[in-house]
Amino acid sequence: MASRSLGRILLVEDDQGARQAIAQWLKQAGYEVTSVSDGREALGAVDSSVHLVISDLWMPRMDGLALLEEVRRREPAAEFVMITGNATVPSAVRAMKLGAFDYLLKTFAPPDLLDVVQRAMEHRRVKREVNELLPGGDRIPKIENFIGRSPQMLEIARTIERVAAFKSTVLVEGESGTGKELVVRAIHQLSPRMDKPLIAINCAAVPSSLMESELFGHERGAFTGANERTSGYFEAASGGTLFIDEVGELEAGVQAKLLRVLESGMVTAVGSTRERAIDVRVLAATNADLAALVESRRFRADLFYRLNVVRIKLPPLRERIEDIPLLVESLTQRLCTEHGLPARSVSPDFISALQQYSWPGNIRELRNLLESLLVLEQKPELQAADLPPHIRQARPDHTLNLEGAEREAIERALRTQSGDRAAAAEQLGISVRTLYRKMAKYGLD
Repeated sequence: MASRSLGRILLVEDDQGARQAIAQWLKQAGYEVTSVSDGREALGAVDSSVHLVISDLWMPRMDGLALLEEVRRREPAAEFVMITGNATVPSAVRAMKLGAFDYLLKTFAPPDLLDVVQRAMEHRRVKREVNELLPGGDRIPKIENFIGRSPQMLEIARTIERVAAFKSTVLVEGESGTGKELVVRAIHQLSPRMDKPLIAINCAAVPSSLMESELFGHERGAFTGANERTSGYFEAASGGTLFIDEVGELEAGVQAKLLRVLESGMVTAVGSTRERAIDVRVLAATNADLAALVESRRFRADLFYRLNVVRIKLPPLRERIEDIPLLVESLTQRLCTEHGLPARSVSPDFISALQQYSWPGNIRELRNLLESLLVLEQKPELQAADLPPHIRQARPDHTLNLEGAEREAIERALRTQSGDRAAAAEQLGISVRTLYRKMAKYGLD
């Protein structure tokens, strides 16, 4: 019985020897390969069945960049990998801007090529599966490592894309392990500051006595042991982005000084009276309820409102269990690549068991579990029996499932009625007042 193809690849290479060698590597790895000698010939072979195009850059009649542009126009779902023996920085930059997934020098070894191909195929598969699940063919922003098809995650993806272009402060909330740092990095990578530094500071990991100096810098002699002037995180992030993680851990005095910096755009180092202008975008994150800390007077209300210009609240994994199959597949492939393991699959009962568990550690806990199983279980397919007892024997929290279903129904009604609250309430069979109360409960604006 013939083995199932891992995907169809169109290989475009004018050097016959290189073409034959690359095609052989790909076929031995399980891919279906169509080989052609130049870009013009490739255009006749490009159709919706092609998953990936691998093309030489320099070819007669039509070079790789021209082919890339045409493939993007004809078959935007196909991924594209550029290869060349004479790389230049401008050509590499242009290839990536035109939408190439990756760019390889011809000095690559077979494992290098197969790694890029595997990642490109996974990238295509995730994009296609998520897009197919969107009503009305809505477009999903292209965000690196962002995986999710639940309504909450799709809306967060759109928010990331919208807010990335501006300098507005963003507050990212969510339980530990939900991916707050991923959201911050995505905003930075999609912003005009992507070529500038992204500097992160974890407020929970810095002693309170040093926090002011770490953020704003200090002058020589400002305190015992300050033997020279030192720049703080704000100056280090000049022109880029400063990520303040666990911002709820800041003490009152530092909160006041941070507010002053955010409002004035000026930094004063410890031990100095001179202000320095800074151009830094601030993104903050917390797993604490900052609004509750404000009410208990442990966090300044004015700083909270200054940070909370745009709020992104990440749902815990237990509230987006429909994302678990995608997350498991992506994490499994990534971990196998990191550890040099052969590709693994998971059984349906494995996924079903994972969806019954409450995941207090969220995606971080899921990743650690998968890493442990992949390293310890030497088998091609992971099954429910391989899971530890506390996960294998878990039972779903029906309250959470019902709340998730209710939230999804409200979101669907609001989308259907184009945001008209009265019409959405009528569709749901509840009063407008009840709809507003439930929207507040689920954080739906």
